[in-house]
Amino acid sequence: MSDPHLGSGSSANPNLVLTLVYFLTIAAILIGTAVYFIVMARITDPEVRLMELITTQREVQHLIDNLSSQFSNFWRLPLRWRSMKPYYTHQTLSWIFILALVASVVVLIVALALDLAQVARISTLTYVVSLNALFMVRQHLYYIRRTYLTYDAEHYLVLDTTKFYYFDWSVFNVVQLGILVIEFLQLLSFPIRDLLDALYLSKNQQLNGNSDGSNTASFIIGIITMFANLSSKFYVIQFWFLVSVIGCIVLVMTVIHTYNAMRPHRPIAIYWVKYLLPLANLLYLPMLVMLIGSAACLSKIGTEDASDSSSGLLRCDSPSVVKPLYLALTVVAYTAGYVILTAFVTSFDRIPIKGEIHYKSQGVAFLKNMSMLLSIDFLLVANSYRHIRSILSLVIVLSMVCFNINTQPCFVEQINYWRTYGFCCILWVALIVTMLTNEDSTLSDTGTGGIVSALAVGAVILLVLFVTIRCIWRAPYKGDSDEERNALVSNTLIGTEM
Repeated sequence: MSDPHLGSGSSANPNLVLTLVYFLTIAAILIGTAVYFIVMARITDPEVRLMELITTQREVQHLIDNLSSQFSNFWRLPLRWRSMKPYYTHQTLSWIFILALVASVVVLIVALALDLAQVARISTLTYVVSLNALFMVRQHLYYIRRTYLTYDAEHYLVLDTTKFYYFDWSVFNVVQLGILVIEFLQLLSFPIRDLLDALYLSKNQQLNGNSDGSNTASFIIGIITMFANLSSKFYVIQFWFLVSVIGCIVLVMTVIHTYNAMRPHRPIAIYWVKYLLPLANLLYLPMLVMLIGSAACLSKIGTEDASDSSSGLLRCDSPSVVKPLYLALTVVAYTAGYVILTAFVTSFDRIPIKGEIHYKSQGVAFLKNMSMLLSIDFLLVANSYRHIRSILSLVIVLSMVCFNINTQPCFVEQINYWRTYGFCCILWVALIVTMLTNEDSTLSDTGTGGIVSALAVGAVILLVLFVTIRCIWRAPYKGDSDEERNALVSNTLIGTEM
C-alpha cells in the first residue's frame, strides 16, 4: 500500500532517503569524532598529551560529581513541611508535578486498556509536560543550592566572573558554531512545519490541490534538521534504534556505577566521557523530538486529528504497530532519555580557555528545557488548538530571547549577541505563523509568495537592526580580565588538587 503523502512523480522513496541520511549522519559524526581525537593524540607531544589527560580526568570527575549531585537533588524530596524550609515553593511545586505524573500514568494505563484514544492523548501530554516541569524545578533548586552540594564555591566564582569578547577559529570552536547553526535550524523548523501543515490543510479543504510543495519542503527540513517524517515501516526502524540506544546508555551507566562502587580502588576510567558531550549536544533534540513525535503520532490514532493530519505527522497508523506497546515504550524511553541527557549536557562546568566557545551549565539547562517545551507544544497539542499552540510558542521563544539577553549563557559576548538574533528570527517566524493560522481565509489570501516575503523581510530587517546596533554600540574591550581570572583559576586548581 503506497503512502498517500508521497508525491506521485517521486523516483526515490523519501522515507528511505531520510532514514539513510539519518543513520549516515550519525555514523559520520561518530567516525569523525573518533578520527579527530585519534589524530590529535598522535600529533600532540607526549608531555602535552599527559597534561591534557590529567586535566581531562579532573574535568570529567567534576562532571560526574555534578551529575551525581543533580540526581541526588532530583530524588531528595522532603515530606514534612518543616523540612522544606527555605525552599517551600520548589518543594511544593515538585510534589504537585509528581502527583500529576502518577495520576497521568494511571489514567494512561486505563485509557490504553479500554482503548480510550482521546483520554490517552490528554494523559500523554500531561505526563510529558509534568515530567519536564518537574525536572526544571529540581534543576533550578540544584543551581540555587549547588555551592552547598558540591563544596566548590571558588570554581563557580570563576565561572560567574569569566567573560570573553572574542573567540578564535580553532577546530573546537568551528564545531561549536556548527552545532549552534544546526540548533537554530532545528528550533526554526517547528513553526515552519506548523505553517506547512496549515498550508496543506488549507489547500485540501479549499482548493482540493496536491501537497507536492509541502512534501518537498518537509523533506528538505527533515534532511537539514534530522527531524524525519517517516511512514510506518521506517518509523519502526528508527523507533527501535532509539529505544536500543537509550537502553544501552542506561545499561552502561548502571554497570560503570555499580563496578566503581564495588571496587573504588580500581575504578573504570571515564575520561572518554568528555568526548561524548559534543555528540550529546548535537543529537539531544533529534533523539528526544523523535520520541515526542512518536508519542504525538501514537496518541493521535483514533482521534479527530488522525483524519486531517498533514503529511508525515501521522506515520505510525499501521497494523504492525501495536499502540499500547509502542506508546508505553515511548513514554519510558523518553523519561530515561530526557532525564539522563539533560542532566549530562548540563553537568559540564569546566573553566573555559580564553577565546573558547563554552557555556554556563544553567544557561544550557534553561535553553534545552525551553527547546523541549517548544517541541512538546508543536507536536502534542491538538490541531484544533492550533492558535493557542502558536501563542504558547511565542511565549516560549520570547522567554528564550529574554533569558539569553539577561543571563548571557555563553562566555563569549559575540556568541550571545548573534544567538539573540537567531532567537529573534524564530520569534518573528512564530509571530507570522500565529497571525496566519488564525483563519484559513487569511492563509489562502496571503499565498505562498506573500508568506515567504514576510518571513524574509522580517529576517533582513532584524539583521540590519542588529548590525547597526553592533556598529554603534560596542562594549569596551578590557582584555578579558586576565589577571583576576588567572588568580581565581590558580586558587581553584590548587583547591582541587588538595
